[in-house]
Amino acid sequence: MLLRHVALAFLCSFAAAQMSTLPAATAIAELPGPATNPPIFSQMTVIMQGGLEYQDTVNIKGPVSGVEREVTDPRQSSRSYRKTTLKFDDDGRLVKRVDEDSLGVSTTTNVWANGRMQSQTVSHHRSDGKFADWNEWQRWSYDKYSRLSEFHAGRNKQELLNDYVNFKYDAQGRPLGYELYAQTLTEIAYEGNKITLSRFQKDQRRKFFEQVQLVDDGKRVIDLKVSDLSGGQLTQWYHVKFKYDEKGRVVEQNTDPFKLGSGDDYSPLPGKLVVEYNDEQHSGEQKFYDTDGKLVLHTTFTFDRDGIFTKLRVLDASGKEQTGSEIFVDPQYKSSIRAGSVEWEIIYDAHGNWTERRRWFTPADGSPRIMTRLVRQNIIY
Repeated sequence: MLLRHVALAFLCSFAAAQMSTLPAATAIAELPGPATNPPIFSQMTVIMQGGLEYQDTVNIKGPVSGVEREVTDPRQSSRSYRKTTLKFDDDGRLVKRVDEDSLGVSTTTNVWANGRMQSQTVSHHRSDGKFADWNEWQRWSYDKYSRLSEFHAGRNKQELLNDYVNFKYDAQGRPLGYELYAQTLTEIAYEGNKITLSRFQKDQRRKFFEQVQLVDDGKRVIDLKVSDLSGGQLTQWYHVKFKYDEKGRVVEQNTDPFKLGSGDDYSPLPGKLVVEYNDEQHSGEQKFYDTDGKLVLHTTFTFDRDGIFTKLRVLDASGKEQTGSEIFVDPQYKSSIRAGSVEWEIIYDAHGNWTERRRWFTPADGSPRIMTRLVRQNIIY
C-alpha cells in the first residue's frame, strides 16, 4: 500500500502543477517527464468542489511588480487572519512570497537564471516559540543544453532523501529517466504516440509502478493506464480515457470498472463523466454515470474569468436542486450546521484582475445571506 501512495503522490503532483499557476516550484512538478496528465475527476474532487473554498493561485494579467493579499472572515472580531505578499521580477517571475497568520510567518525566496529556477528557500518562524525557526531548500542544476541534470532538497543544513540524479535524454531532448536517491529508477520509453513510464526498485531491478499514456497530436493524454504492485505482482490499477474541447478542457472521462480501496481518493472514479461548458455565460454542467450507466451525480456550476468555480449546485434525479450546508463556529467555539448554499462574488479592476473575492452563504430558511470569507488583493502595477 505504501507503493500505491508513492504513485499517487507522483500523479497528483503533476495534476497540481497543471491546475495551479503559482510559480513556486515543487520537486516532482519541475522534473522532466512525459506528457502531463489532465486533472482527474475523483472522490476527492467531489469533496473539494463541495466546499468551494478559496483557491490560492496567481493568475495576474499584465506586468506587475507585486501583490498584497489579505484573507478575512467578516464574522470574526479579529479582522485579518492571513496575509500574503508576492513580489515579481521584470520578467513576471515570482521571486519572493511572504505568508503571515496568527501562528507565524513563512518567507519563500526563488532565484532564477536564464528563465530557469535555480533555487528556492522557505524560512519558517512560529510566533508562539514552540518550534525553533527552520529553513527548507531546493536546488536545481542544468547541463549545457539547459536540461535538468540534478535536483537536491533539504532542511536547514541537512540534505534529505529526495535528490534526483543521473538524468538521461534522447537525441530529441526527451527525458529517458532519472534516479531518486539511488534507490528507485525511473525509465521513460517512446513508441509513436505511446509513452511508458516505469519505476523500479534499483537494487532488485523490480518494477513497482507503470504508467502508459497515449497522446494525440496536441500531446494531450487521451488514454491512461496505471499499474502498481498488488499481491506481489504488477497489476493494472485503473484505465481511463479523456476527450477535450477546443480549449483543451476535459469534457469526457471514461474509467473502466475497478475496485476502489484505501489510497484511491485521487484515482478516477469508475464510470463516465460528461462536462459541458457555456463560455458566454461562464457556466457549465457535470453529469457522472456509474459503470451501469446510472446517473449518480448531476451538478451545474459557474466559473470566473480564470476558470475557478464560483457556484456549484447538486441536482437530484428529477433535476431539483439539493440543499447544501455550512458549518458555523461561534466565539465560544461551539459549532452548528446550517442548511443553505454558497457562492463567490468576484470584483475586478480595469486590467481584468480580481481585487476582491467574497464568499456568501445563503441560508435555506430565507434569512439574509452571510459573508463568510473576504479576500482582498492589491496589485502593484
